[in-house]
Parts: sequence; structure tokens; C-alpha cells
Amino acid sequence: EYLRKHGLKLYRSDVGDKNVVSLMQEKGLNFGGEQSGHIIFSDYAKTGDGISSALQALAHLVKTGKKASEVFSPYDAYPQKLVNILISEKRDFDAIEGLDDLKSEVEAAGMRQLFRYSGTENKLRILLEGKDEVVLDQMMEKCVSFFRRELV
Repeated sequence: EYLRKHGLKLYRSDVGDKNVVSLMQEKGLNFGGEQSGHIIFSDYAKTGDGISSALQALAHLVKTGKKASEVFSPYDAYPQKLVNILISEKRDFDAIEGLDDLKSEVEAAGMRQLFRYSGTENKLRILLEGKDEVVLDQMMEKCVSFFRRELV
């Protein structure tokens, strides 16, 4: 919403710097990042680099003559919930009947979802993000119930 308001397009990739960089190269972009805080300025580095990111932010503040509170305060993050579920198996998401319907329901409620398996543990990570925290909680309960039924 914030990016759209400023005439910017958002592209989403799979999780991981390598996926972000790959999408940036494909789209001819020089800026990308992840929720984890990895920010990639491909003109300077090919992975998330905190010092490079901090220097770029400082350069912008110097150039505009504004305070950090002026530049960064207009951005309001939506509430998020993350739940990890212990599972017995990591089934291909395409093979889970009803998952597309669940995703559609989450999106129809105006939320973003990310369902992914842990790379190191038998866990499913469920991330939901949306404006309304009450609806977010309700939808999370629904998602947790669905995956417990399907994967535990």
C-alpha cells in the first residue's frame, strides 16, 4: 500500500537472498530485501549488507536534509503473526487438497500469507499479515487447524 501510494511496484520472490537477487536481476532492479532485514543494493553488494544499508540511509538523510523520523515515520507496518507447527512430514504444497482454497480465503480477507517449511526442522512456518488484527487472529486459527489436520 505504501509503495503503491508512491508509484512503486512490489515484486515478491521466494525466501532467501539468492531468490531476491535472482528476481532483481530478472527485473533489472538494483534494490531489494527481505522481512528479516536483509536489504540488497546490488550496485554495491550482491547480498544483504547492514553497513551498506545504513550508509545508503544516511546518504539519503544528508541529501534531503531531513531527520530520520521525518523520512521513516510515514510507513505503518501491518500486524503480523507467525506460528510454527511441528509436523510429521513435509508434503509438497501442490499435493495438499484444499490449500488453494485456504490461500484464496486469506487473500480475500485482504491478507498476505506465506506458508513454508523450515529448512532445518520438521516445522511448517505460517506467516499472516493484514490490517485488522481480529481478522488476522481468526484466520491464523483457521490456517493452524487446517495444517494440523493435513500434516501432523
